[in-house]
Amino acid sequence: MPRLDLCLIISMIAYASQKTKDVEWRLVQLRKLYWGVTDYTPKFLAALKQDIGKPTTEAVIGEISFLLTDLDLTLKKLKTWVKDDKDLDYPLTYAPLKPRVRKEPLGAVLIIGPYNYPMMLNLAPLVGAISAGCTAIIKPSESAPATATVIKEVVEKYLDPGSFHVVNGAIPETTALLNEKWDKILYTGSPTVARIIAKKAAETLTPVVLELGGRNPAFVSKAADLALAARRLMWGKCQNAGQICMSHNYVCVEREVVDDFIKYLNATYNEFFPEGPKASPDFGTIVNERQFDRLKNMLDTTRGKIVMGGETDKSELFIAPTAVLVDSIDDPMMASESFGPIWSIYPVSDVKEAIAVMNRVDPTPLSLMTFGSKSENEQGKLLTYNPSHSTLVT
Repeated sequence: MPRLDLCLIISMIAYASQKTKDVEWRLVQLRKLYWGVTDYTPKFLAALKQDIGKPTTEAVIGEISFLLTDLDLTLKKLKTWVKDDKDLDYPLTYAPLKPRVRKEPLGAVLIIGPYNYPMMLNLAPLVGAISAGCTAIIKPSESAPATATVIKEVVEKYLDPGSFHVVNGAIPETTALLNEKWDKILYTGSPTVARIIAKKAAETLTPVVLELGGRNPAFVSKAADLALAARRLMWGKCQNAGQICMSHNYVCVEREVVDDFIKYLNATYNEFFPEGPKASPDFGTIVNERQFDRLKNMLDTTRGKIVMGGETDKSELFIAPTAVLVDSIDDPMMASESFGPIWSIYPVSDVKEAIAVMNRVDPTPLSLMTFGSKSENEQGKLLTYNPSHSTLVT
């Protein structure tokens, strides 16, 4: 194992030199990162295909273009963002002091990235770290090794070698990094690992930013456009083969339209994949065998009925978009976050029952998608009683 503490020491020395506080220096690093990503786009596309079977269109829109847009905006706005805040509310007593908020960098930042968007979700936090005047060490996911290798090449070739580093490896390397004292830790991934990171960070009172998943719900009422709901929910679970933290884990559907909703789902399935999803160049694969086995076990142990899809092939890490009709929130399909192209359909009597189910399964999900009437969606119902971090209303 390389001397990981040496990377941190070098980063701390770079930070102590005060050079990262210079806004012009930060802008130079951001421009270099922009051109590094641009120059290495073909390598990133190939790596994303190798690691997670990500189709080119998805990789360009969801990773490359997303990051370049982030960089472009930051380059335009950074000089404004770093200015002191003087427009503050404070008691008249403090008026003679002319209070202001000055924005100071924290120091050395550790970025621990995920495998599902292994390029964007490693480099986008780096954009924030550079913009804030921090140094950073990135630890990409070992489940996306090809992308991690390209990230290391870009950082080492284009960015300041003393301030920014990439450490590749698995659990031992991550553990070793967490044993060091950081000024901030940013992690994207599972709640299980987040608890380990938060506990370790608490030992040194290190602030953490955790972007996690959840058992996200969707609601479809009899007032909804069922064809539109089926199409949009299917699209959401086909992106990145459902390996997205904001995709739905289950759909509460009003009981009297369940059969029709399933018909529309299957019609959408056939429209999206006339030759089947396995033959489609626009549908990805599961990242590795461990995740494949986890998803397959959910399908094998469910007490529900598969009403769409169901095809699997471990040799190709392929799982078709699959919907399972269940009748219990304790079903394996409801009890765990799927983080894949499978989800459950849970019949409910009305929006009140849907809210009760959502609050029992996960009262603060990462996202909520609702396809209902205005009164169901907004007027004191779903948006009030299930406070998700983001909501799609249709």
